[in-house]
Parts: sequence; C-alpha cells; structure tokens
Amino acid sequence: MFEAPLWETLARGSAVYLLVAVLLRLLPKRQMGSIAPNDMIALVIVGSLAADAIMGDIKAAADILLLIVVILAWDYLSNLAEYHFPRFRGVAQDSPTLLVYQGVLLRENLRKEKLTEQELAASLRMQGIDEIAQVQQAILEVDGQISVVAKQQDAR
Repeated sequence: MFEAPLWETLARGSAVYLLVAVLLRLLPKRQMGSIAPNDMIALVIVGSLAADAIMGDIKAAADILLLIVVILAWDYLSNLAEYHFPRFRGVAQDSPTLLVYQGVLLRENLRKEKLTEQELAASLRMQGIDEIAQVQQAILEVDGQISVVAKQQDAR
C-alpha cells in the first residue's frame, strides 16, 4: 500500500511544513497578503501534492495522500495552538507594526517591514487620505494590510 515507511512519510511531511513555516515567518508581513502564513503553507503544499497525486504514478498515491493529511493536520494543530496559547501565537505570528503615529512617519518601522513611502502613500490614498499629517495611526497588520485611523477634524 505505502511505498515509503510510514514513519518516513510522517517525518518528511512534518519537516517540510515546519521548515516552510519558519521561512515564511522571516518574510516581511506585506509579502504574505491577507492569508495567514500557516494556511498559505498548507494550501501551497497540499496543492502541489494533489497535483503530484493526479499526475503521478498510482503506486505513490497512498504516500501522497498521507502527506496531504500530515500537512493539513499540522495546519489545524498550529491554528489550535495559536488560538489556545498566546505565547505560541507570539512566536508563530508577527505583531502589527506602527508606521505612522500622530502624523509622523516612522521610517525605521518602514525599513524593518521593507515598505516604501510610496507604497504607504498609495495605501493611504486608497483610504481617502492625501497627506501623512492627516493620519493619527497607520498600522501594518499581521495579514499585510494597512489599517488607518485618521485624525479627527476640528468642528469649527
């Protein structure tokens, strides 16, 4: 039924998932898009394995299906761990990054996140803000989106 020993398939699937998770954790948030990193890992790996199962030889289908189950199990377990254990969440997920505070651009945080002033300005324009001085806070969220709180306008 299985070509490779069961323990080897489980170890390979686990090693690949964990290695990719660590590598994705090192990427700047803006590269991730609006999907959680562990879910992205699962989607990419499972998609690739499913393609191998469809195009590959039938003898390896059981191994591929087992790898898919291992990857999905790791994804599910990491989601559970992030939900139940805040310390794990702090390691597995990045934290939001403040980009603008009270109209002041925080250039060091932009550099850290590999985000240009032009990209930030474009994001602000998409939210109807023309100048950084109009921003109370701009935050690069964990999912790579920029959320903006505009300064309150004086009601004169």
